[in-house]
Amino acid sequence: MKKYLLSTTTLILLLLGPIQAQELAHIDRLPVAALGFGLPERLSSVSETAYLGKLARRGIKLETQGLLIESLDASTVYADINSNVGLNPASVIKIATSFAALTKLGPEYHFETSLLTDGVIDKKTRTLRGDLILQATGDPVITTLDVTRLARQVVRSGVTRVTGNLITSGPFTYGSNYDTARAVRGFADILRRSGVRISGRTQPGTVRGTPLVTHVSSSLRDILFYQNAHSSNPIAERVGRVLGGPKAVEQFLVREVGIPEGEVYLSHTSGLDYNRITPRGTVLLLRELTFWLNLNNLQPQDIMPVAGIDAGTLRGRFASLEYRGAVVAKTGSLPGTDGGVSTLAGIVYTRERGPVLFAIFNTRGSVSAYRKLQDSLLKDFISECGGIPEVNASLRRSNN
Repeated sequence: MKKYLLSTTTLILLLLGPIQAQELAHIDRLPVAALGFGLPERLSSVSETAYLGKLARRGIKLETQGLLIESLDASTVYADINSNVGLNPASVIKIATSFAALTKLGPEYHFETSLLTDGVIDKKTRTLRGDLILQATGDPVITTLDVTRLARQVVRSGVTRVTGNLITSGPFTYGSNYDTARAVRGFADILRRSGVRISGRTQPGTVRGTPLVTHVSSSLRDILFYQNAHSSNPIAERVGRVLGGPKAVEQFLVREVGIPEGEVYLSHTSGLDYNRITPRGTVLLLRELTFWLNLNNLQPQDIMPVAGIDAGTLRGRFASLEYRGAVVAKTGSLPGTDGGVSTLAGIVYTRERGPVLFAIFNTRGSVSAYRKLQDSLLKDFISECGGIPEVNASLRRSNN
């Protein structure tokens, strides 16, 4: 993926809605150099000054803080505090996991978990003479109930006894079973309790045979939206495993997004524990993601929640009428790591400056206090930019 930007007007129009996005789909992608961009213009911001004052009054050291607010086309910086310093992003890193998954699998990808057989079913004795094969693709949202239904469907298909083995292929987890070996043991027990007796062993193998029953997940874009709206660590970890783990996502950020190698470190694809990325790298990630989504007839709000509207971690923030629908973002919080971490990154829609990208990283302090400071900063910025647009972000989703 080469690094490209659209012209300012085109980028903003692309975010106005799917109709405009489709109309502009024919416009060529232009390299940054071709647009004549040099260093971004640095504008003094009343909201940044107020934010700095609030940090100072609370005795918060600036070296523990990170901030970048930048125009979508990267031509103007509205606020910058340590934007090149690597800090803990907490669950904001789920944006990276989401982007990597979208590019690898596609937004309409569905995970399938199937049971196959390579033998023959004797309907009179309800016996499968052969192996029962579990083929999994790493469904990050399959539940114990879903797995139980699969087992019961085997019984309904006319099988209560298997003369061969239970063969497993692919990554398979569900519920609190976070590794494949444990999940397979759990599924074998569910089969037994559902009335299916397997004479042989449980072992890994290759997929072969005829499908018996299949469970199909919701689309990847819907899974990622739920993951990001509710900041689900189990889903993000499981999606990360499908991608190859934290290092695979880290390399995606370096090779595909263009973040310098020394500015990003991932230990978990959910954002748990110790991870590092700069605010500048995060804004670059948001810009590349926004562009990719638009090229695929999607919007940022298709995979991230709209503050004050969507259920989840942002439901109660920016909920008043003067701010509702203006912020599409991912939250992050780690009260027990790096002295207390609270982060917020995404896109804010403004009346006068259009869509603006931001990354706010707060460490070494109270998570709840930092959230209030983040909200205050963005509310001040929205007001400074003439308020919110007439149409809020939730009404510009691609499926509306």
